[in-house]
Amino acid sequence: MTSIPQKKTFFYAVELLLFLFVNALFILKYVPRAGINAYPVLGIFCIVVLAIVYLFSLPENKKKERLSKVGFFLLLSLIIGAIIVFLIKVDRYSVNVDRWSAVTFFLDNLFQGNYPYAAHTHVCETNYPSPFPVWYVVNLPFYLMGDVGLGLIFFILQTAFIVHYYFRSWYKSLFFLLLLSISPAYWWEVMVRSDALSNALLVFTAIIWFDRSGKSLSENLVTAILICGLIASTRLSAILPLALYFFRPFLRLKLKQQMIFVSGVALIVILSFLPFILWNTDTWIFFSRNPFMSQSGVGNRYVLTGMIILGIVFSLRWKGLHRFFNTASLFIFIFMALSQLSLILTRGINGSFFSDSTYDVSYFSLILPYCIGYLSGISLRDEEKISEV
Repeated sequence: MTSIPQKKTFFYAVELLLFLFVNALFILKYVPRAGINAYPVLGIFCIVVLAIVYLFSLPENKKKERLSKVGFFLLLSLIIGAIIVFLIKVDRYSVNVDRWSAVTFFLDNLFQGNYPYAAHTHVCETNYPSPFPVWYVVNLPFYLMGDVGLGLIFFILQTAFIVHYYFRSWYKSLFFLLLLSISPAYWWEVMVRSDALSNALLVFTAIIWFDRSGKSLSENLVTAILICGLIASTRLSAILPLALYFFRPFLRLKLKQQMIFVSGVALIVILSFLPFILWNTDTWIFFSRNPFMSQSGVGNRYVLTGMIILGIVFSLRWKGLHRFFNTASLFIFIFMALSQLSLILTRGINGSFFSDSTYDVSYFSLILPYCIGYLSGISLRDEEKISEV
């Protein structure tokens, strides 16, 4: 990896701080629950991260590339092995996080012929599934295998190889995998069988795959419609990076193509929801229990309006996929930070930010793919190689 050009040092420092900040949230919130002082752990973590960043800032050579390939597959094997151990050892019902049961109980109800969005999770009877329909289709193979947590293995494998497809370097791919594997935020996701970061990794890899095709949006319109429509039908948060990535090329389309794109994406989303909208037309149960209801209680129209404006500005400024990583991580971080701040201002804090169940630090982990992607590949050469959308 070449040295960081001076003009990019600021962005690198910002991404490094974001990476440390997100993981610090998890350390400060969850390490004390094990009876351990979190601050020494946080200090050690910061030192380890800075040492790794320095190590991988040294120039690449053929020998390092060969060693990195071995290290990449060895580390990937260790990660998968650790995931399997956690899936076996950690009782899924013992964790107070219900993202896994939101998927499992939804599919349980669906196959029993019951309206699935009315299924409450294992945590309490007032928590209901919030993912959109296509996300259940994605997780169906893992459900049929007996544990939706197995999806964690699939998504780390997919991410690892798509990242190498992007970087074309085992050295940088190993760096990406190493930063992810030392992240407490990632292992929290594994231990509680959460699927939020898995969804973020799916969006991240889909954007890389589309960008690497080397074709413009107009040349790949049908593919883009399928990607945007299907991913928008998985989770509300998945729309953020997609909008940032596709908005500028969307503006370059002819009016007819813009209409086809918008109507195509909307049609896929509507079709994914249609079976549940029409589930019971006597009571129209969808309108009394649907995934949007889980989101409406924490939304803020002022934050949303401000973020739409900011998103338009951000989407017009990035150039090259590598710079997009920086833009996406900053935007998602600002969105999550303002959302949490608005909650604090309206609801207050019962105890502390880390003990109040109203506030969920796990949403900050959604920036990790983009943040680590930027840190792993920073070099002038990368900026020159990566095509602009």
